[in-house]
Amino acid sequence: MHGMRLRHQRRQRLRRHPAHRLFFGLGVIGIGVLALLDNLHVFGQPLLRTFWPLALVLFGLARLIWPRHAGSWLFGTALIVVGGVLTAQNLGYTHFELRDWWPVLVILAGLSILLRGAFPRRRDDLDPGFDTSTLEHGDHVNLDATFSGIRQQNDSRSFKGGRIDATFGGIELDLRQAAMDGPEAVLELSARFSGIELRVPREWLVVVNITPTLGAVNDQTVPPMNPAHRLVLRGETVFGGIEIKN
Repeated sequence: MHGMRLRHQRRQRLRRHPAHRLFFGLGVIGIGVLALLDNLHVFGQPLLRTFWPLALVLFGLARLIWPRHAGSWLFGTALIVVGGVLTAQNLGYTHFELRDWWPVLVILAGLSILLRGAFPRRRDDLDPGFDTSTLEHGDHVNLDATFSGIRQQNDSRSFKGGRIDATFGGIELDLRQAAMDGPEAVLELSARFSGIELRVPREWLVVVNITPTLGAVNDQTVPPMNPAHRLVLRGETVFGGIEIKN
C-alpha cells in the first residue's frame, strides 16, 4: 500500500511539474519582452518600471496554485493585492504609500507563520514546487533558487557553512545529519520574495544575525545546554521569511 502511494505521488509530481515550469517560464519571458520594448522605445512610457509589480501577482498566484503549507493562501493573496495596488499606482489610478502600510505585510507574514505552525505539512505530502531534491556531502553549500524550489540534505562530517540565495523561490536545507569539526560555521542567507527553511542538529547553537525588511525570521531551535558548535546565520530577508528549527 505504501509503495503504491509513493508511485502515485511520483506520477502526480511528473504531471504537475511541466505546468509549474511553464507558469514561471511565461513570467520570465514577459519580463524580458517588457525590457526589450523599453529599450526599443516602442511605447511612450517605461513598461518595465510600470508593470514590474505584476511579478508579485505572478508569485502570489503560484503560492495559491501550488501551496506549500496552510499559510500559503494568505501569503499568496497578500502578494496579489500588493502587486495589483502598486501596478494601479504606477498607472496613476491610485495613491499608495508603502511606508504607511508596511506593518500590514508584517502582520500577514506573522499570521502565515502561525497557520503553518498550527497546520504543519505532513512529510509525505506532495510538494511539486521543489524542482530538485538532493543529498550532498560537501563541506560548503551554495544554493541559488530563482523562480524555483530546492530541497537539499547535507551530511558533511566537517561542515563549514556557505551561501543560500532565494529570489521568488523556496529553499529547504536539512543539516540534521551534518557535523562540524570546528567551533563555528557561517551561513550567508538572502531571501527576496522567498522562503528559506533550515533544519539544524540539536547540538548546534544557532546565532541569528539576519536583517528582515518587510519580512520575518523565525528561530524555533532549542539552545543546547553545553554547545560545542555554533552556526552563525547572516544576511537579510526582503518580503520573505526564514525559518530555523531542529
